[in-house]
Amino acid sequence: MSIDLIALDLDDTLLRADLTISARNRSVLCAASARGVKIVLASGRNIHSMKRYAEELDAAGPGEFMICTNGAEIMETATGQRVYQREIGGALCQEIAAAITARGFSWLIYEGGKIFASQPHPWNDEDVRLTGQGLEVVRPEDVPALLSRGHTKFVVPAEPERIAILRKEMSVEFAGRAEVLTSKPYLLEILSDGVDKGDALARLCAQLGIEIGRTIACGDAVNDLGMLKAAGLGCCPANAIAETKAVAGHISALTNEEDFVADVVERFVLAGAASKPC
Repeated sequence: MSIDLIALDLDDTLLRADLTISARNRSVLCAASARGVKIVLASGRNIHSMKRYAEELDAAGPGEFMICTNGAEIMETATGQRVYQREIGGALCQEIAAAITARGFSWLIYEGGKIFASQPHPWNDEDVRLTGQGLEVVRPEDVPALLSRGHTKFVVPAEPERIAILRKEMSVEFAGRAEVLTSKPYLLEILSDGVDKGDALARLCAQLGIEIGRTIACGDAVNDLGMLKAAGLGCCPANAIAETKAVAGHISALTNEEDFVADVVERFVLAGAASKPC
């Protein structure tokens, strides 16, 4: 199968635990790019915390795109222009925030490269670490205006066992109105109904004139399921969750720490050809 596009999740897939791209992953992806293969980052993160990785891979120039916010946005990397966006409307944002708060959780939303938190919470720091974005706790009197503007997603940070329960409850309460998933065991994400990395990948392929059957997608978590199903070949690392392994066409014996992405690209795109550094 000839491959024209590779879609890559970031956390626990392309990135190591220290949030860096290994030299081998970078070199192999650059070699694929040199052959004309599109490299598309596809993450739950927004453009503000994704662009630096695209730049590392020389995939941030004109005509390059990223799938952001779990598929709620497709962004032109060089300009930051949205070519596609799905938001949760203001009224539903207020309803979701109230449901989260009523269950004793805090919420996070993103605007202008900054994280806004409903209240201080120890798990907020983990999202700051992952995204590299600053955080501000919203004053209660400012919450209604903030929510009324509408947003691409909510994130709820908490202990994994509490998040598992909350995911079930919120999935039932907002069925047919919002997508409820996890990007990490301690991060619940709530997005507009129908938002999915797989849908975004199909939209981007249509825009670029690429057959979706000629794509590879790599991911590890619940928010990657749609993308792995949609791609011509869905691949996951050894550290992926069971739900992801169940839909993947290729399950690697290697983890994200062991350059799983480079191994996939060498196997299915470069066919053993020597890679060149960026």
